[in-house]
Amino acid sequence: MSEMTQDKPILDEARSLIPAWATELLEEPATVEDNFLDLGGHSVLALELSNRIKERFGAEVDIQILFEKNLGEVASEVARLTGTPVQSG
Repeated sequence: MSEMTQDKPILDEARSLIPAWATELLEEPATVEDNFLDLGGHSVLALELSNRIKERFGAEVDIQILFEKNLGEVASEVARLTGTPVQSG
């Protein structure tokens, strides 16, 4: 259980930071349930968000994921890319 507890902060941090960054970039409130594209995101802003994710977490997220998934799913992808086990549920 300590391994899951140790890994959980990465997912929690991603689930907190990614919507906050999206809110800042889009000037629209964003939650983990929101889709970046549906909120008005476009390729230039997606590249900026992807760069922030890479700088903070060391994970390279394809911008296509930002257009196809909600922000919570993007956070899960970041956790997966950093080697954090993510349970579906």
